[in-house]
Amino acid sequence: MTNKNKLKMLIAVLFCFIIILVALLIYASTFYNKSGDPADTTISTNSSPSQTNPSITDNSERSTSGSGEVQETVDLKLYFYDADDYDNAKEIRIVSVDKKLYQADITAAINKVLESTNISINKAIINGESMAIDLPKEVALKFNSGSAGGITNTNILAMTILSLPNIKKMEVTVDGVAGVVADHFNFNGIFSITEAGKKYTFTESDKESKELAF
Repeated sequence: MTNKNKLKMLIAVLFCFIIILVALLIYASTFYNKSGDPADTTISTNSSPSQTNPSITDNSERSTSGSGEVQETVDLKLYFYDADDYDNAKEIRIVSVDKKLYQADITAAINKVLESTNISINKAIINGESMAIDLPKEVALKFNSGSAGGITNTNILAMTILSLPNIKKMEVTVDGVAGVVADHFNFNGIFSITEAGKKYTFTESDKESKELAF
């Protein structure tokens, strides 16, 4: 083969190579345009719900069951008193109670508020702006543990109940018995919140009282 023929052959190979390269470039450009901009794909992936982390606020609003439902609560007050000052609360704690529990079972809701004290109740019944509280006898006996115990426990119960939403009066029974009295407490009457809301008044009933039997 002469040098001239070799040159022709080389030119022909180069020409074929150029054609193939151009074809590949055209194919690659077409495929790239169809698939879209890679930057757009990245944004779409990062913004999808499965990849986005919830904020701290979202987590705090979710119920402990993990259902994603918002758990509504009611903030109730728990009053503490001691013998140093019977007229002013030593401490007022805010206790958050499930709103559904408060609406469906007021007795359980009140016991939750009182669970850090030595007081618990059998039952609570709402009648308009008044609430009837029934104490177990063993709890009522704690109210009779000295004059200080009687006053502080009465203060805790009365102010905690009378601070409930829309409750202005309270009556107390012991295992269903009304008008119970003892050496250091008197439940034969009505407890009412004052207009200032800082303390209560007690209006004794003219009905015959019943001594707490030990």
